[in-house]
Amino acid sequence: MKNPLPLLEINDLSINFPSEAGTVSVVDDFNLTIGRYDHCCLLGESGCGKTVAALAILNLLPPAAEIKGEIIFEGRNLLGLTPNKMRQVRGKDIAIIFETPASCLNPVMSVGKQIAEAAERQGFTRKQASNAAIEILARTGVPDPKARSRQFPHQFSGGMLQRVMIAMALAAKPKLLIADEPTTALDPTVQMQIIELMQDIVNELSASLLLITHDLDVAAELCGKVAAMYAGQIVETGPLQTIFKKPRHPYVQALMKTFDHDKFCPIGGSPPPLTAPPQGCRFHPRCPEANEICSSQKPQLQNGIRCSI
Repeated sequence: MKNPLPLLEINDLSINFPSEAGTVSVVDDFNLTIGRYDHCCLLGESGCGKTVAALAILNLLPPAAEIKGEIIFEGRNLLGLTPNKMRQVRGKDIAIIFETPASCLNPVMSVGKQIAEAAERQGFTRKQASNAAIEILARTGVPDPKARSRQFPHQFSGGMLQRVMIAMALAAKPKLLIADEPTTALDPTVQMQIIELMQDIVNELSASLLLITHDLDVAAELCGKVAAMYAGQIVETGPLQTIFKKPRHPYVQALMKTFDHDKFCPIGGSPPPLTAPPQGCRFHPRCPEANEICSSQKPQLQNGIRCSI
């Protein structure tokens, strides 16, 4: 019998950070639902709050972060869990692939030991976990996995390090995989290999996927659902093909034009400072369709779009 509840449901999430310039509203009125087996892309310009929202799911934000709202995973609000309970979720039920694996892996521990730690969370003995790490490295396309499992992160190329990160996620057999810019700084050939590997893994695990990216080509390969984000807010959600072909929000329309392979059309202006976001719609200072209501009325996300016009 299928579980009718969504796997992940984020309700009215807001994340603020104190600073000398005032409170920084990094995420505001963030609502997102990911069903079981959904592959969802969180799309937007750099600095719009995508990664911060994802880190909140895993409770990996610094103590100074002021978090409000709900993050419901399999019926439990993750924001209300004790640190011990959260550690049982993190890595086992929800795993993450970071953008820069070289800075996330322990430089003085072999990659095999780091992968084995994830396997041990499944109840493996130390020997079983060590063998599993070798098998998983082989599964992710690392040549001579037994020898390479004894090597350290600095002995791997960028593409191979990303495979190690994916192997760690695979070892935990998560229900939700978060991938934060998994192909950044990789050459096109390696990018395609990583995309194909991730496709295979999420299908093999029957896992849901939350992909964080600003690359439409990567989103199109991996996801069927898109949530577009601007200045800390989700401004449009919907099926990938609908968003790509007939976007409704002016920002998403402009964003799609920036990826026109025949003609580059940059978005005029700059994103607003999050210490003092504009009143009303946060996009209205850059919006060619803005009118008086856009600068005075804060739009809500309704029917998949946050727009007053």
